[in-house]
Amino acid sequence: MTKRRKVFLWLALVVSLLATGYAGTSFIFYVWLSVAAPERWPAERAALWAYSALGLAVMFLGVLIYCIVSLIKEANRRYREEQNTT
Repeated sequence: MTKRRKVFLWLALVVSLLATGYAGTSFIFYVWLSVAAPERWPAERAALWAYSALGLAVMFLGVLIYCIVSLIKEANRRYREEQNTT
């Protein structure tokens, strides 16, 4: 794995972790908002925002998992190479 790819994966991992947390929190907030203030936030409007935030959370969670798996696979490959050379 090139250094550029590794830096990109680490950067994507950090950004996707933060984005997943933000989108997950937004989902919970919009669901709570639709229950707490139904006169201000109609159910359709709150559902649109909540499910959009949930979709983003799932998407960024997928990116997070991909980055973690890629970095672990690379670490395992390097470890096997080290074991084979010694």
